[in-house]
Amino acid sequence: MKRSALALAAVASFAAVPALAHHSFAIFDQSKVNYVTGTVKEFELTNPHAWLHVAILDNKGQTSTWSFEGGSVAQLVQLGWKRENFPVGEKIVVGFRPMKDGSRGGQLMSAAPEKGKKGCSNRGCGDGSGSSNRGCGDGSGSVLPGQ
Repeated sequence: MKRSALALAAVASFAAVPALAHHSFAIFDQSKVNYVTGTVKEFELTNPHAWLHVAILDNKGQTSTWSFEGGSVAQLVQLGWKRENFPVGEKIVVGFRPMKDGSRGGQLMSAAPEKGKKGCSNRGCGDGSGSSNRGCGDGSGSVLPGQ
């Protein structure tokens, strides 16, 4: 009896690990979408979430890196997102839900490279122009550059 109870407890603890590893969206202010313009530093299309890192120039001429957390790789790839759509050095406008603590970054809602079309996240663009898993919702049929 002790052995089976111990085995059950071990299985339950391993099953809980993935749940603990994933966070909620409570860290982002879901009431607004902000926009910044900067230069792509890196686009990480890696699990469990994609990350877009952008160099932002402030009004004092200082550059800082902002990081935006996107959806899962599978969701974004299904919407047409690719690494090559966000080349390092490309000017970009990012729509995002800001961090509640005011830190530099947020939940990636849209990305518009200077030489391409706006791409929306798996949660839509956040500005009413897109819907979940449907791209930008602008009727163009295009999700990202060259499509």
